Amino acid sequence: MAKVINKVLPHNSEAEKAVLGSMIRSSAILYDVMAQLTMNDFYEGNENHRVIFAAMERLYRRGVPVDVQTITDELINSKDIDVSGGLEYLVELSDSIITFANIDQYIRIVKEQSTLRAFLKTVENYAAKCYSSDIESVNKFLETAQKDITAITEKRRVGDFQTSKEVSENLAKELSTLKPSTTDDSVTENGVPTGYSELNKKTHGFQRGELIVVAARPGVGKTTLSLNLAFNAAKHGHTVAYFSLEMPAQQLFKRLVSADSNVKLDSLISGFGLNQNVQLKLQQSCNALSKMNIYVDDTAGIQILDIVAKCRKLKEKTGELGLVVVDYIGLVRTNQRYDNRQLEVQYVSQTLKKLALDLKVPVIAVAQLNRNVEQRSNGEPQLSDLRESGSIEQDADIVLLLHETQLEKANESGKASIFEKQDRAVNEAQQAVARQETGGADAKLVNIIIAKNRSGQQGKVALLFRRQFCKFDALSREGNAQIQSLEAERLTYGTRD
Repeated sequence: MAKVINKVLPHNSEAEKAVLGSMIRSSAILYDVMAQLTMNDFYEGNENHRVIFAAMERLYRRGVPVDVQTITDELINSKDIDVSGGLEYLVELSDSIITFANIDQYIRIVKEQSTLRAFLKTVENYAAKCYSSDIESVNKFLETAQKDITAITEKRRVGDFQTSKEVSENLAKELSTLKPSTTDDSVTENGVPTGYSELNKKTHGFQRGELIVVAARPGVGKTTLSLNLAFNAAKHGHTVAYFSLEMPAQQLFKRLVSADSNVKLDSLISGFGLNQNVQLKLQQSCNALSKMNIYVDDTAGIQILDIVAKCRKLKEKTGELGLVVVDYIGLVRTNQRYDNRQLEVQYVSQTLKKLALDLKVPVIAVAQLNRNVEQRSNGEPQLSDLRESGSIEQDADIVLLLHETQLEKANESGKASIFEKQDRAVNEAQQAVARQETGGADAKLVNIIIAKNRSGQQGKVALLFRRQFCKFDALSREGNAQIQSLEAERLTYGTRD
């Protein structure tokens, strides 16, 4: 059996002494330290420092002035006076401080040494478990270990105030690089284009650090839209990571080829109607796709931390990650036990948002809507319809809800109100515009409802859903103007209960 060597854990006694002495001498520093450190940040081997800090913390919380005498009295009352080194050591701490100029540095050192100790203890704990053979699930074991280590690293990230001068100077630098634009649908310099000018106009592209939720009822086209968004980003040179939990990669790319070549998906599956010219178009689309940086992971039931790890690895490999798509969030697992599915989805949602911020990349999460949508007369979805967790709504920066108007839907009583009749007339007129746009081809008008947008406009963007070709197309300028005019007509009906 290998001999275990006992090593002294990382610590800096001189930095700890400087922090304690400064706290005794300055009430301002006392307040600052109390906001950043706890007794556990002081080395276990320096028990005198730990009990002195604990005594000062108790005095601070009771509103008692902190000085050598009050600390001494507190240590006597708690019977820690002998451990602390007594009055003599407290005087030594106080007298050792000549300047407070480096106090921030001393606080940082104490905190960093505390973090290193916590890290070492965690690693040793999990190493011991590896040797004990008590691990029931390796995936769960690794996920728990990663969460604990992440918690340690998060602890050291304590921000500070930024002055208006600092923020203003940084903003001025950013604005100085802003390129002039003659249109209001341009994408920001760091934004990822959506491929749809009206959606760009309201979002200015998907921004780094954003969590974008695309949600709809089954069959409305949410996977198709997420694929189109990924394809459009890749066409503009961005590296895309696409996690497909429902569909194999080969099937996804069939849909991309269908959309790019304008060959019906049914023909790609059955071969019906293929000829030499069509085969050439398909080959050209395959060649174009092969040159794009789209990385597909079709692992069913993938763990959320696997998604995080794979995205980090891909960014390190490619040097750039422009977009992450997860289709869909309801199938992502955590391998943890939760009281209900909502808590699990909440953890997944929060982790995806953190991934977006950490990697500075927009993340699209596809989600489902609950059945409440189908119970409304107009079938129009709302934020509250997001399935399984209100956390998705809270964590998301942008929420896009897909709404396909069902013209055949009628009032159960058989009698339509004046508002329902007017709605139906507008819907029929808008669908007529859609058919006109595609020359009579089978196309549905789908409204992309921007229900939430932290940094831009809300509203609706009408797109043509061409299901046979697995694609969403933008309307022409004239078609879009007609749709907006009809929508404005709908809004003139008056107040509705």
